Amino acid sequence: MKLPSWRRYLQPWYSGYAFQGIVVFGTGAILMPIVVNNAGNVAQAGAVIGFFYIGQMLAPLMGAITDHTGLHRPFYLSGYILLAIGLAIFPFTQLLWFWMALAFLQGVGSGTTNTVAAMFIVEYKPKSEWDARIGWLQTFYGVGQAVGVGLCCVLQARPEFGLLLSASLMIPAMVLGTRGLPPSQAHQKPEKPSFERRSHKPPRTIHSFLHRYEGMGLKSLKRIFSEWRSAFGLYIVGWLFVMLTTWLIGSLYPLLMKGAFDIPYSMSSLYYALGATIGIFAYVPSGTLGKRIGDGWVVIIGTIMTLVSVSGLAAIAYTHPGSSQWLVPISYILIPIAWSPLIVGGTAWAAKLATFEEGEALGSYNAMTAVASVIAAFTAGLLAHHFGYSMVLTIGAAASLLALLCFIPLLLSRKEA
Repeated sequence: MKLPSWRRYLQPWYSGYAFQGIVVFGTGAILMPIVVNNAGNVAQAGAVIGFFYIGQMLAPLMGAITDHTGLHRPFYLSGYILLAIGLAIFPFTQLLWFWMALAFLQGVGSGTTNTVAAMFIVEYKPKSEWDARIGWLQTFYGVGQAVGVGLCCVLQARPEFGLLLSASLMIPAMVLGTRGLPPSQAHQKPEKPSFERRSHKPPRTIHSFLHRYEGMGLKSLKRIFSEWRSAFGLYIVGWLFVMLTTWLIGSLYPLLMKGAFDIPYSMSSLYYALGATIGIFAYVPSGTLGKRIGDGWVVIIGTIMTLVSVSGLAAIAYTHPGSSQWLVPISYILIPIAWSPLIVGGTAWAAKLATFEEGEALGSYNAMTAVASVIAAFTAGLLAHHFGYSMVLTIGAAASLLALLCFIPLLLSRKEA
């Protein structure tokens, strides 16, 4: 690709967006549950993270308000401000309701900024450039996320300070995030979205589903209930189960690794960073494999990887073998890697199985992913508090098995999956 060809898709404000990646699913995601658990218990930590995800579920609403008012730049920056406020105050309270409110505030802030960031592309740039620009945008975010997870290896010893540092990072985020934003006069009515296999790397985070141009709202949730007897309905049920597994492990990840396997927060952060890095390189092969053998098979592969990983972790948690210090990272690393085939194949399979408009189908698919994240956060905390972390892993393994039992009949009943 010629230099001018790819350079035109890079924007200075992407660097500010990377700072949010450091915080939202890097330092904030790992350090907040540690702070809550240290002062309270794991059930409270799960509730707090659950409210963070609930806040992110308002992303479609914030996008609609932004569209209605035309105040794209103020709403975009407001997300950074809300994140900074929520992070800065978080270490100075031990009130559960206040933690929940601050987590919710952060969720709204991250969801708003991420939504408007996507709108700066799909409502200001031609559709032919969407994939390339979103690809670069998510690449910057992914780099920020990797940096954030790496920082946790050091900051986990002083998580309160880590959250204050995270809040301060929103200052350069806003400064850099305003550089090169498209002017208001460049706004144009967005083209009607349609599904096509994305050439960019799908993002690795829950908010990514919520700010995609395929909408997520009550209409999408209603469609799920109306289609529950169809092939698409069975697929969505299976998708709920496999996402429950993923987020049961991910929502309280550092606490689970410490509680179940006595692995320090610094080491668990390294395991996550390694798995996520390998997973990035699995996106393109997953797409290629989907074209050759079918997207259904790719989803099956990701589900089996998740089942094997969580089942292995559950077995280690119950038996405590002497070699667990080696077996745990080997078992866990399959989960972040499995995310790549699940998301690449899962998005495409959802569109293929739907008997209605593809954008609405993907809205339903995104809605179920978001719902799974909220359910998993609350459930993981309660299970760990009352029954121990081993039970979290057991329920996760059972959920991934149920997902597999939903997907296999779909695969066998269709010539092309």
